Amino acid sequence: MTIPIAEEQLKFITNIQRILDEGAFVATYKFALIMAIADYAVKKGDDTGAPLQLTTRDIAESFAEYYWRQAVPYANGNLPAAVRVLKQGTGMQPVVLRRIMELHGLFNGSLSAARKDARAWGALLNKVAATIAKMPLWKLQVVGRRVVPFLYAQHGSGNIINLQPGVVYNFRRFYDLIRNFVQGAWIRHVRILNVNLLGETDLAEFLFGAERTLFPGLRTILKSVQSDTCFYCKSKLHEGGDIDHFVPWSRYPLDLGHNFVLAHSACNRSKRDFLAAPSHLENWQKRNQLHGRTLGQEFDACCILHNQEATEKITFWAYSQAETAGSNLWLRKDDVTPIDESWRLLLR
Repeated sequence: MTIPIAEEQLKFITNIQRILDEGAFVATYKFALIMAIADYAVKKGDDTGAPLQLTTRDIAESFAEYYWRQAVPYANGNLPAAVRVLKQGTGMQPVVLRRIMELHGLFNGSLSAARKDARAWGALLNKVAATIAKMPLWKLQVVGRRVVPFLYAQHGSGNIINLQPGVVYNFRRFYDLIRNFVQGAWIRHVRILNVNLLGETDLAEFLFGAERTLFPGLRTILKSVQSDTCFYCKSKLHEGGDIDHFVPWSRYPLDLGHNFVLAHSACNRSKRDFLAAPSHLENWQKRNQLHGRTLGQEFDACCILHNQEATEKITFWAYSQAETAGSNLWLRKDDVTPIDESWRLLLR
């Protein structure tokens, strides 16, 4: 397939901006839909420029996960908890959010526990998929009074779409940029809908999470599999150690168990938002190959979300984007090394 030329890539970004700036937003579903399609492109697509068929059920899980965090009460006070959940639409709370609020109560806010209940989680995804097909899917590309079908053909109904050639490539190539665009527009929309409830709290962190997510039990799991040594420098951990996102949060918000490592605070600070050098990538890949199943069982016991296959796909995508950009990879302290093709041999 043919990779989109520069003019086509620019037109794609321009059309995304037009949807956010000129589209009609009764609820926030369109924001979640764009991000869910982008996530699917990263996890399941490639960089060939090929088209991709997907169903509403394919993208329902990411769609639901975006709302899971947002279904909790925002502020303290005397109002009932349900009232303190931020409004996501101009009328009643959208049906997806209402259903997720119910599951929050049933599973004490644990997304991992909810996903492990096949019946409850499956029922939610079926509802989300039906809602996507009915509400945002066939309205997403309506800009003003015109249809701009740059993502997929506009049939007007149905639960299957075919992303056009180049669309998956563009979502993968510009994932960070699109995420910033969409989250910024989503925040502005929610702020307008909830002007009387919002204070000075960081709305971006509340809606979309922060890098320093806390997972009880995770440090113990990582200390055991790493023999109480720093993942990067291999010396003994004399303090508790920092839980580090191997693929940095700034490149993709990947809070799945197999993406975490334990490191000295100094190593973690030095690595910052760099991707790790091939030697570290090789060790990470070996760890997940040797201990992936055991880690998965321990993650389940601690209700930590994990998906090793998805983690590896996202890691491949992150390194491919770094190679395209000619990025440096972090080796140690202040040492970085230019990326080359060696990472491909490790992740093929």
